[in-house]
Amino acid sequence: MRTKMITTMLGIALLAAAPVAPAFGFGGRGGGPGMMGGAGPAAGMPIRLLVAQFTPDQRKQARQIFAANRTQMRSVAEQLHQAHDALATKMFTAGTVTDADLAPLVQQVATLHQQLLTQGTKVMLQVRAIATPDQLAKAATTKAKMDDLHQQMRALLGTPSDEDVPPPPE
Repeated sequence: MRTKMITTMLGIALLAAAPVAPAFGFGGRGGGPGMMGGAGPAAGMPIRLLVAQFTPDQRKQARQIFAANRTQMRSVAEQLHQAHDALATKMFTAGTVTDADLAPLVQQVATLHQQLLTQGTKVMLQVRAIATPDQLAKAATTKAKMDDLHQQMRALLGTPSDEDVPPPPE
């Protein structure tokens, strides 16, 4: 029971700390127009690789696509941030907290994540439609090389095991 609660608390903490505002790139960390942010080392990479191949005219078109979607994406990202905060707050309230108490908040987070993913995919497809076949091929080649580098890094560094994670304070 204690392990399940600790695991649940860690999961909720990770959800609450997730960098959601820059999801699919609209004004996030270091991401200019057309740069997708998000979690993980490769999040947003496909669009960056593609936009890097664009001509100035194509970049202008991409910026227009991003601008047209920015307000909606930011609104959903803000709602998601608020939902994460509500979930984290609920987890640390006094008294017993059950799965049933958290279920509506978890569902809200899942729904908002899905909205961001769906809208971000639509934006990516619009940006992708601007690219030429040659640009797509170059971006795919670069992505394959980067995937290979990530694999090499994992092979060199290994993956963390449960023993590498310090126990929670008591």
